[in-house]
Amino acid sequence: MSALKPYARIHALVTGAFVLAAASNLSGAVDTSTYVIQAKKTTWPVRVDGLLHEPAWRAAQVVSDFVQKEPQEGAPASERTEVRILYDDANLYIGVVCFDGEPSRIVAREMRRDIELTNEDMFEVIIDTFHDHRNAFLFAVNPLGARRDALIRDEGGSLNVDWDGIWTVRTHRDSAGWSAEIAIPFTTLRFRDSDEQNWGINFVRSIARKREESYWTPILRSYGWLGRLKISYFGHLAGLRRLRQGTRVQAMPYVIGGGKKEDRPEPFRGTANLGLDLKLRLTSNITGDLTVNTDFAQVEADQERFNLTRFDLFFPEKREFFLEGADIFRFGERFQEHEPPSTLLFFSRTIGLSEDGREIPVLGGLKVTGKAGPYTLGILDILTDRTSYDEDGERIDIRRANNAVVRLKRDIFAKSSVGIMVLSKDAVGGGGTDFNRAGGLDFNLAFGKSIRAGGFLAKTFSPGLRGRDWGGYLNLVYETDLLQSDLSYADIGENFNAEMGFVPRTDIRKWRWNAGVSPRPGVLGLRQIYLFNNLTYIEDHGGRLESRNNMAGAFNMFQNGSILFCGVISNLEVLEESFEIKEGVFIPIGRYGYDVFAAFFESDRTKSVYLRSGLDAGGFYNGDFVGLDAQAGLRLSSQLHLELTLNRNRFDLPVPGGRFTTTIAGTRFIYSFTPDLYAKAYLQWNDAERLFKSNFQVRWIYKPGANLYFIYNETRKLGGAGYLQDRIVMLKVSFLFNT
Repeated sequence: MSALKPYARIHALVTGAFVLAAASNLSGAVDTSTYVIQAKKTTWPVRVDGLLHEPAWRAAQVVSDFVQKEPQEGAPASERTEVRILYDDANLYIGVVCFDGEPSRIVAREMRRDIELTNEDMFEVIIDTFHDHRNAFLFAVNPLGARRDALIRDEGGSLNVDWDGIWTVRTHRDSAGWSAEIAIPFTTLRFRDSDEQNWGINFVRSIARKREESYWTPILRSYGWLGRLKISYFGHLAGLRRLRQGTRVQAMPYVIGGGKKEDRPEPFRGTANLGLDLKLRLTSNITGDLTVNTDFAQVEADQERFNLTRFDLFFPEKREFFLEGADIFRFGERFQEHEPPSTLLFFSRTIGLSEDGREIPVLGGLKVTGKAGPYTLGILDILTDRTSYDEDGERIDIRRANNAVVRLKRDIFAKSSVGIMVLSKDAVGGGGTDFNRAGGLDFNLAFGKSIRAGGFLAKTFSPGLRGRDWGGYLNLVYETDLLQSDLSYADIGENFNAEMGFVPRTDIRKWRWNAGVSPRPGVLGLRQIYLFNNLTYIEDHGGRLESRNNMAGAFNMFQNGSILFCGVISNLEVLEESFEIKEGVFIPIGRYGYDVFAAFFESDRTKSVYLRSGLDAGGFYNGDFVGLDAQAGLRLSSQLHLELTLNRNRFDLPVPGGRFTTTIAGTRFIYSFTPDLYAKAYLQWNDAERLFKSNFQVRWIYKPGANLYFIYNETRKLGGAGYLQDRIVMLKVSFLFNT
């Protein structure tokens, strides 16, 4: 009965909000049929230099009537923006002129590829090449030529910012403002095989000093916080005819040489290797990727963190081969971009990385991704090699294994989809008895512009584990600019064993309800306040409470871009077994109730100096806890950027060894010579693990799609018996050949 009481309260509170919202959900959208831009084909060469001087640009249609979403919804943009589109047999060209009455106040401080551009002056184009009103390519640039790209699926339900497409941009600044020329090869895009193309498109301009967002096709606040990704409300790109993908095969071989010391007892040895990635265009919109002897030496180390929970921490995927198309393989509980996922049926970091983050050699693999009519397809098959190493005096042996995933989704209705996923992990030479398999069905439904629902049902198969091996999830979301509500239920069986996924908790039933209101008071410099309450209730399948967490707070966004959050978190944790919070320090079995005050502040990041800090203070398992997170950034110029981070936790627990502190400090130096050449150093000190990590990298994109890396990584164990744990020194060069 205890499980039904919170659910009943949630149901009663939310039902009324959803019913009232449904009526308003059917109106209020912009009629986009009149927003059409014609692309003009050119036989003249276009020199991508940031200056729209070629005669073809003068003959192209101009669109310029941008409309604000922020800070004054519906008002004309405060500065004029002109956009033109050309194309030839190989590329789509986008030319933009961003006029500015105060060009000396343009904010442009970043040059690196894929850097966050939210706090910069920026131009962004989002292209729905299939015109399916749900998926799109995103390309963004700032006045210094910093590039950022992403793949959007399900109108922002999945945003893959780690995708790196091959495209070129150049910018120019003068007394009138700034301009940019973007060239996107058709080989980078995917589109239907048709003589005449009609695509969805929108343009976005941000003026950082004014915190202004303006759009060619208006984006309303009522579309919700991810309104700019509501592709179904975009304008249209017409005039594209007889497009061809061109290159059928892209070969990307690499050579790498240097030295490695991979474990304490091992000597430093020289090494050299070759590898190959092939990209095959199987159809106009389905791509195959082959990888042989794959190497990830250039991947930056994970950020060190102290685990305050009894569950595994989530670290994001950073390896390029797995990042492209990652959105297709997403299957699990819905989660916000600012929080880690709770359940994923497939998590690519389980391939080629051990549980403690050590690299497992990848011998080779195949990936097929794309779209055929209403179907989205993803196939992944990776063979990893055997390896062994010592961990705290214990020998760990990992067998050679094959990892396979098949994903299929079908579009239904206007903006919804259903899908299946099947996974299989098999030890090579295991005699068919060492395996793990999983399969499931999922769905995502969209009702108008504000209501979404989703869920999945999955089952795993493992030797020796039978029964109670199902997992399921249901979710309902309502979101506008003013009101937000999210209700979900998850049920994960005790033997749900997704070895290729991320499932930190099993044998649970979990209810979650988040509700919020976000008015725009227009006083004290406030742009918007988000007042919310987030309740999570978790019990096991015997009805015994495991966790109950309630967070209530206010998230305040100011007109200058700074943020202030204050909230209170009430926790109830029931431990059926003790867990180790720190080496030699155990939280015993028991029932623990405690409250924590949380605060967070972030200053205006358009400035040369910015600060981000957070404080958590209160109880912690019958004891006291104070946690501090701080980050300070200093942009000494558009080329040099320094960042300092600090995480310090102080514990006072009524257990042996329960009074202790942990400190993790980091420093990141970044110097950008050009948008295509940078050097960075990342140093981390973790006193809880007695580790010092240093990562140094130089990256030169010497032509689109081809890179040169110099990498130096080192881990040292500190203390009286300190020693060098591992070291890598590498020079890696990748090439690009089109055939």
